[in-house]
Amino acid sequence: MSNDTSVIIHAPLARRFPSQKDAPHEFASVETLMLRVRANEIPDGIPDDANPREPNLNRLVYRKVRASLLGNDGSGSFHLKHGGIVVIADRVEKLDGDNYRLWFDKAAKQGIANGNHSYTLILDAQGSGSIPDDQYVEFKIHTGVPLESVADLADGLNTSMQVREESLADLRNEFDWLKDALGKHVNGISAVAWHEGDDGEYDVREVIALLMALDPVRYPLEDPIGIENTYARLSSVFKSYQSDSPQVERFAPIALEALELYEYIRMTAASVWATERFKTLKIADRRTNGLHQFPFLLDPTGRASSSDVRLAKAVAVPSFAAFRALVTVPETGPAEWRYPFEEIKRMWDQYGAEVLREVHDSVMRQHGGNTHYAGRSIMLYRATSRTLELADLRRRVAE
Repeated sequence: MSNDTSVIIHAPLARRFPSQKDAPHEFASVETLMLRVRANEIPDGIPDDANPREPNLNRLVYRKVRASLLGNDGSGSFHLKHGGIVVIADRVEKLDGDNYRLWFDKAAKQGIANGNHSYTLILDAQGSGSIPDDQYVEFKIHTGVPLESVADLADGLNTSMQVREESLADLRNEFDWLKDALGKHVNGISAVAWHEGDDGEYDVREVIALLMALDPVRYPLEDPIGIENTYARLSSVFKSYQSDSPQVERFAPIALEALELYEYIRMTAASVWATERFKTLKIADRRTNGLHQFPFLLDPTGRASSSDVRLAKAVAVPSFAAFRALVTVPETGPAEWRYPFEEIKRMWDQYGAEVLREVHDSVMRQHGGNTHYAGRSIMLYRATSRTLELADLRRRVAE
């Protein structure tokens, strides 16, 4: 099949465990193969689609694993001190000469479910030729695991460090709607860290929180209880998303524009609120080394825009959330802007200075210069929203 990929493992010691006779119906076909494999002979190419984390070899625990693998604490005992590598495979084919072919269905998120850090470490050490010949690693290979159970199995295995909810949600394909929406942009996928260890300008929880901050149904303009959590408590907001994801998915059609608007607000704040002192204000986030990147806001050459100063996140979120006054969420169907998106951006150009004055006054007068406290203030969210609500009212009266 076109979705299949395979690797061959040489294992001088192997044992097969059939499915338990009293196993639940959905696990009646699960079989397990235990293999003891020479560390020097572990093959490259085992997928890690079943693992919720990207490998990070800088942690102290993995430096200790490396020392054990290289025989610094006694050669020949690695398999006794190491928990092994757990793999979910589509099927296993016995070849000749103690060789086994592991087959994986790329569409089913199979591969290493636990031990990906160790697997990466071992492959890295193989390249230097520093692993003693008598070091072995044990593989536990499960076949017949139902697709819907892969994430739960990975969660149960990764208990030494708790797996974050967004990593498991990604493993369950719960972000596919957002990936589809952002994938239309050249930086849409790479700009987001979809799970632990992933690179990206944004944590996926942050993206979801920003979309939720634009929802005037969830956070009414007059009484947006809890909206401050879209800045201050991403884990809490993410739990709300998981319990009501269909409502958030309604924002998919404007997700790209929402992130562009957020970056536009942060990058242009200095020019919108024309003050020479902006870079020294508490609401400014200045970078002396390098530039801030805005992956969703492209420059004329099609590259991510950049700047040495941007609006601090603690005050950028309340400024951005004010635009829920310009979002319509019908009883059924997707959310939409009240006006064409370019007009929405012009609303920031025209009224952004009023919003920023509200923000700066809140930071300095109510919160003693502490921007973090301002970002947690529901009063600030009310004030910025009121500014755009009145601006929209003036616009409609003029028309």
